[in-house]
Amino acid sequence: MLRAALAAVLAVVPALPLAQAAPPSGAPPAPVLAPVAAPSPAPAPVAVVSTAHRHLGFFLRMDLGLGYLDSSASQGGIDYSISGFAAGVGIAVGGAVAENVILAGDLWGIAAVSPSMNVNGITGTASDSSMGLSGLGLNLTYYFMPANVYVSVTPSMVIATLTVSGVSGDTQVGFGGKVGVGKEWWVGDHWGLGLAGQFFFGINQDQGPNPPTWTTLGGALAFSATYN
Repeated sequence: MLRAALAAVLAVVPALPLAQAAPPSGAPPAPVLAPVAAPSPAPAPVAVVSTAHRHLGFFLRMDLGLGYLDSSASQGGIDYSISGFAAGVGIAVGGAVAENVILAGDLWGIAAVSPSMNVNGITGTASDSSMGLSGLGLNLTYYFMPANVYVSVTPSMVIATLTVSGVSGDTQVGFGGKVGVGKEWWVGDHWGLGLAGQFFFGINQDQGPNPPTWTTLGGALAFSATYN
């Protein structure tokens, strides 16, 4: 009996530490750590597109040239012509409707000072005289890039004016235009200097009853300054 009781005691004693080590049934569970979220990536920087050396936005061109002008008319068997070396000037203000495509208002003129006047083959020159053609129209310019070469066309309302000894006479308003082909070189982010060949024309009826029609043609080599 004692051996049986002792054996029973010995069998119970080794199990006591394990029983004491077990957590009480009412103890709270061990805390579970939540995973740390990875930081979100920084937004990509916004790329800034440069407009330097491009034809965008506001447009301004000023030009000054030297060339030749000829205006002629016929009436009642009499032929008239007025011609001479001339100077041209122009200013166009507008903007790009698409890259390299420009629309602008263009005010321009070309005039010959002390021109030669011919009536049926008889030629004379008045020192205090000038013959001019001026126009106002809508300019369309297209640039071929990266060469920076352009073609420019300006259909216009035009007037021819003859001045002799301070007395001026104008034709009626007629149709004409200005055409140019040029090349520009950048001298800044938005400024360019250029050289262009220009052609001018105008068709105008004179004043008075049964007026003759004056046909005016001109050409010039022009220097230009352009902001765009």
